[in-house]
Amino acid sequence: MSNEVTSLQDYWYPSTVGEQNPVLNKLKGSVRRPSFSTQIIQHFPKLILLFCVYSWTTFVLSYFTTFNPLFTSDNVYGIVLAVASLVAGLVYFVWSFASYKPVYLLDFAVAELPEEYEVPNEHIQGPLTPVFEESSVEFVERLAKRTGLGNHTYFPKVFHQDKVIRPTMELSREEALLVMTNSCDKLFNQTGIKPEEIDCVICNCSLFCCTPSLAAMLMNHYKMKSTCKNYSLGGMGCSAGLISIDLAKDFLRCNPNSNVLVFSTENITHSLYYGNERSRLLPYTLFRLGGAAILLTNKWNLRSHSKFELTHLVRVNRSFDDESYNVVFQSEDASGEKGISLGKQLVNCVSKALTKNLSILLPQVLTYKEMAKYGIDYIKRLTNKEYAKTAKTYMPDIRETFQAYCIHAGGRGVIDGIQKNFGLSDEDCLPSRSSLYRFGNTSSSSIWYELMYIERCEMLQKGDNVLQLAFGSGLKVNSAVWKKVN
Repeated sequence: MSNEVTSLQDYWYPSTVGEQNPVLNKLKGSVRRPSFSTQIIQHFPKLILLFCVYSWTTFVLSYFTTFNPLFTSDNVYGIVLAVASLVAGLVYFVWSFASYKPVYLLDFAVAELPEEYEVPNEHIQGPLTPVFEESSVEFVERLAKRTGLGNHTYFPKVFHQDKVIRPTMELSREEALLVMTNSCDKLFNQTGIKPEEIDCVICNCSLFCCTPSLAAMLMNHYKMKSTCKNYSLGGMGCSAGLISIDLAKDFLRCNPNSNVLVFSTENITHSLYYGNERSRLLPYTLFRLGGAAILLTNKWNLRSHSKFELTHLVRVNRSFDDESYNVVFQSEDASGEKGISLGKQLVNCVSKALTKNLSILLPQVLTYKEMAKYGIDYIKRLTNKEYAKTAKTYMPDIRETFQAYCIHAGGRGVIDGIQKNFGLSDEDCLPSRSSLYRFGNTSSSSIWYELMYIERCEMLQKGDNVLQLAFGSGLKVNSAVWKKVN
């Protein structure tokens, strides 16, 4: 089946855990876990360490001439070596314990709104149709049929009116509060954590930066304690969700026994475009209303209740490159209407940043077997010019490293391109395509709709790894690896 056909079909998104669908068996069966040989290779360094410990113990014991009595002048060298070894082992143990600062994902929730907020593709211009030229309406309608979005995505209140309404701060705040309470209420109910137990709130919304901030709005609504820290991130695009996670990680590693609430969203109302430039009309065909609330903790007593542990997070940006910096840009058009333009080189710019990001991430997470294969290919290229010219660069097989993928639902073309470049199966990309079809591009929260799909399908086992990839203006590519702990 071609990528185009795969991307444009209808997709099922489970509404609850345990919901049945014919696709489930194939989806679970496609998950690849490390083979027996791979596991042996992965444990080889540990076996070497055990052998070294055994050899050292044997060496130390060889200095003991008698064991009864133990403390004699004949055993002085053995006793010194034994004590030194014990001290060194104790120091290493204490250092390892002190440097291990886990970040657990206790639980998360995504905004799922009532049917009254749903808008089919043929009505995505809503009351704004009279504002557009006829050619613009035709352009948006034609493009909407090829985005991979379904007919049950969400639009804010302003799209459900009978007349053109200019966005106001009140309408924008109303949209933010709607998504905020929908996701956070569910999260507090799921975890049993009370709002007053939160030690830090981090909110990210790229285009709506109000005063007081979104973080202050959230803290006011839930009446959080006065010592709760708060941060609001703006202007960082669709990749801001993982930037918030990175900030939360740093907070938790500096503040023991703490809980952090992360809220990711984008404000559709505040970013409406009333002009006719085609590059600024593209967001109408992709972006939709949505949000996610994530609760992170470093409390040991909550580890057994947590779903995931954050093991790696890599952030890369190409702001130094003018083309990448300008490819997603907010400005006024020739008629003075403010909007977001998406450049034609977007996919190319994302590809460059993604390559850099994965060149940092993959050496940290790939299996030794795949690293060896890549190393052999690299040496061949250095020593054999003919091979370097004719053979393709070896692409490591990441399907034994990661058991599930949350690829930012930035659009059909983005998902198709990543699937092709990394040799992923249709099932690997199903969480992303299903989320895009059901909810659209919800910006920074899209990777959490995808993780929710994975959780509801019950695809993962303890020890499995999930890769999250997010791309955003700037241009930024961020990646995170989560390990299933329960």
